[in-house]
Amino acid sequence: MNKYTAFARLGFRQARAEPGELLGRVLFFVLILGVFSSIWRAVAESGASTARQPAEMLWYLAVTEWILLSAPSVQFQIEEDIRRGDVAYQIARPASWVGARLAHGLGALAVRAPVMLVVACAAAWSLAGPPKRPVGLAAAIGFGLMAAAVVTLFDVAIGIAAFWLGDVAPAYWIWQKLLFVLGGLLLPLQFYPALFIRVARLTPFPALLAGPASLVTREPLMPASVLAVTLAFWAAVGWSVAHTAFNRAVSRLHVNGG
Repeated sequence: MNKYTAFARLGFRQARAEPGELLGRVLFFVLILGVFSSIWRAVAESGASTARQPAEMLWYLAVTEWILLSAPSVQFQIEEDIRRGDVAYQIARPASWVGARLAHGLGALAVRAPVMLVVACAAAWSLAGPPKRPVGLAAAIGFGLMAAAVVTLFDVAIGIAAFWLGDVAPAYWIWQKLLFVLGGLLLPLQFYPALFIRVARLTPFPALLAGPASLVTREPLMPASVLAVTLAFWAAVGWSVAHTAFNRAVSRLHVNGG
């Protein structure tokens, strides 16, 4: 594991050396929470009946956005490596290329996640007060870190698609929009029709966003034990997809002579 730890340290150092991108994510995060805090406060003041209190909704959004914004954009780094041909000498290393890219991404995640978590808690606390379920928030943080790691794994798989697509931006946009909708980025999935929820549960998206974030609310989407098993299952699926796709790409390179 020492070689993958070295890749993780490299990703950690590179992320620390690029504070501008992290600052941009922080400012965007604060802006999003401020805007939605005002919206939900206005809805509550209008007398409209809602299933959640504005404070509960803001803490939910803080967790989903924290998970999403903490994950590094490894797919575009992989795309660039493939375009430049750097992958040709990288695969000669005595280490799994997929494992190395994942470890590098997790190293960057280790820089982003704590910073974004502090911003999430500070902004949500100042705008909506303390969380109503502190124990639920602690559980959401633990599962949120797991979910962000799984998101990074799927981003690696999307990056590998550059072997065939060249430009992975369209594939990532589709993945991202599905994550927004089926993952319950802005609203808990319990707000949606039953048929929509059943369809969403067939995908990894609810476990990546709504599952951890709903733990801060009084109605979690799924029990913690079920969420842990679900995240482990989709992590295995993501690794299988990434590993299989990369092996097929390497076979194609060898058949074509390099």
